[in-house]
Amino acid sequence: MSELLSERQSAAYLMILGFVVFTVGGILYTGRAIWTWPIAQTPRYLLWERGFVILALLATVLGLVLLEDLLQQAGDSGVARLGVVMYGLGAAVVVIAETSFLGTHEWAYPQVVFYVVIAFLAQALLGVSLLQTELVADWVGWITIIWNLGWLIMLLILSPRDIYFPVLHHMAPLIIGITLLVAS
Repeated sequence: MSELLSERQSAAYLMILGFVVFTVGGILYTGRAIWTWPIAQTPRYLLWERGFVILALLATVLGLVLLEDLLQQAGDSGVARLGVVMYGLGAAVVVIAETSFLGTHEWAYPQVVFYVVIAFLAQALLGVSLLQTELVADWVGWITIIWNLGWLIMLLILSPRDIYFPVLHHMAPLIIGITLLVAS
């Protein structure tokens, strides 16, 4: 029996899956918070909505863990490991905030801010690691760094009281995932 997926493909598919699953959660959020769908005002709906957001985060974390291994094999100096550990720590904190929100309907905002800052910085470190290796084209590393640091700075300046836009944390992994597949 042939190998199902290589580590490279698994990392890519998990990061892409994180974006796709988040898209479902994002649509559910939009239906509840912006379009005020009547069905969206139920506790079960909120559970599905936040569940998709958490599941997307977990898929992205798993994809980044596999990416770190690929970067290590490609000659990374340890920057990727630092980025993945930071991202994992931030993910754990925001999962606690997300699950707490389900019960209280109030955000644990300091924890959310911690996640946003750590997630952007962690992914910027992954961009640095991508530049140190030849795993993907250099432009992917630069896009990852610029995207993450740019959004962190813009949100802190323009929207300091509301910086939690989880879709922003799935864009760079999506691009990395696609380029891993294309380059394989």
